[in-house]
Amino acid sequence: MDLHEFILNNKILLPIALKINKLLRDKKLYQMTKSAILASTDNAQRIFYLGIPAHSNLGDLAQGVCIRRWINKHYPNYKLVEIETNALVNTKKSVLNILKANYRSDDFIIFQSGYTTTDLGGFADEMHRAVMGALPNARMLMLPQTIFFEKEENRIRTSKCYNAMKHMLFLARDGVSYDMAKELFPDIPVMKYPDIVTTLIGSHQYDYERNGIMFCCRNDGEKYYSDEQIHNLMIRCSKFSKVQKTDTTKKGKTKEIVRNAEHLIYKEIDTYAHHKVVITDRYHGTILSLVAGTPVIIIKTTDHKVTTGAEWFRGIYDDYVYLADDLEEAYQLAQEVYNKDMDGRLDTYFDAEYYDKLPKIFDTEVQ
Repeated sequence: MDLHEFILNNKILLPIALKINKLLRDKKLYQMTKSAILASTDNAQRIFYLGIPAHSNLGDLAQGVCIRRWINKHYPNYKLVEIETNALVNTKKSVLNILKANYRSDDFIIFQSGYTTTDLGGFADEMHRAVMGALPNARMLMLPQTIFFEKEENRIRTSKCYNAMKHMLFLARDGVSYDMAKELFPDIPVMKYPDIVTTLIGSHQYDYERNGIMFCCRNDGEKYYSDEQIHNLMIRCSKFSKVQKTDTTKKGKTKEIVRNAEHLIYKEIDTYAHHKVVITDRYHGTILSLVAGTPVIIIKTTDHKVTTGAEWFRGIYDDYVYLADDLEEAYQLAQEVYNKDMDGRLDTYFDAEYYDKLPKIFDTEVQ
């Protein structure tokens, strides 16, 4: 037995080793982020992009890719400084005071989009509040969020913090979150806005011969249907089509996945583009299917994120997006859609109608 295996199997040494490993990673991240902030102290205007995705979920990583592209497109003269959540909170050594000391009035802050205005896990909501408390007069853009709080005290705490901001625009990612945001944040501007990954829809055309059904299904606490139920649906669908299964959360070394994010995202899209139908309970599984020009059938999760997010596509991509009330309807839809002849040509609606207009909206709302 080698030392690594010995530590993993030792109930006393393992927690100590994990704590030491985290301290070393925290120190490295602190030094790297501190250097990035201090290296940007020339006269250039800066965008601080906070909460950058640093895990293996391709949906969040796709947001990161699209956010950087949006910044490069609309703010080419700004210097971009990227900061992970764990460099600000959940760490023994935070760069928060360094960010506060170096922030200038002509800079602004962008927060990562996603399911981060919530108390369901992670440290994003804590990070938001910490940064807002340190920089109450900073210009801030909260990119599209899904909102959900289990505990009323957390909901109230976040509400008070956000409402104290002087120059912040909050974007809600779906109708339910938008209604919550208007109630929670009456003192700041709130808008309903689509996920930024929708800007990829229509940007590529795929002319593959399409065959089969791809299931893109989550394996976490948000899944509504059991593995057995999904497996049974796959068996039924296999009687008229070949079937495959994947997920947007990938296995492997996280650093490698993050480093190769753009390549892996387009590889995922390319896989969808070889299929005639995608069945998914992932919101970004839905969007990436549309990027691939592949019709998608959406099945329920435990919350509103995926099903209400589908409302964005109504009247725009009606032939490509279907919402199933249950797995029986998903099966019926799969048969119906599989036999349709689709050309996979979708236009770039969301990029033109929303994100090309966002810089002007942001400047107007946060003056």
